[in-house]
Amino acid sequence: MILIVDANIVMSALLKEGKSRELLTLTPFILYSPDTLLESIEKYKDEFIQRMRLTREDFQKLLNFLLRKITIVKQEEYSQKLEQANQIFGNIDIGDVPYIALALSIENDGIWSDDAHFQEQNNIKIYKTEEIIKILGREDEQNN
Repeated sequence: MILIVDANIVMSALLKEGKSRELLTLTPFILYSPDTLLESIEKYKDEFIQRMRLTREDFQKLLNFLLRKITIVKQEEYSQKLEQANQIFGNIDIGDVPYIALALSIENDGIWSDDAHFQEQNNIKIYKTEEIIKILGREDEQNN
């Protein structure tokens, strides 16, 4: 599977050890995210460091570890779809328009996000973490 990963998945994985972190680090899927992901993380970086009680260096190591499976796509590679994405999602959440634009720009199976507002559109398939767990469970069963 090829998925676009929403910032809320990465931020959840940053903040606590749990399913999102496990899935991000062990997934067999091909993952992409727009470069705005890095901007979002940078915006909340100090808050994360404080909440997690990490040094900047340890935070950066964890972030690098989580991002190693995600290909970050620069805006110029999905900019031709920003207008269309804005028409689809701009009235819902302008900040997530790049995720829709990226999904419209590259071959993929959908967006992995736990943000409910993504369900307010029907152009792109949205996978919640619990659905990813089920899909991976079925794949594990088929491989045994």
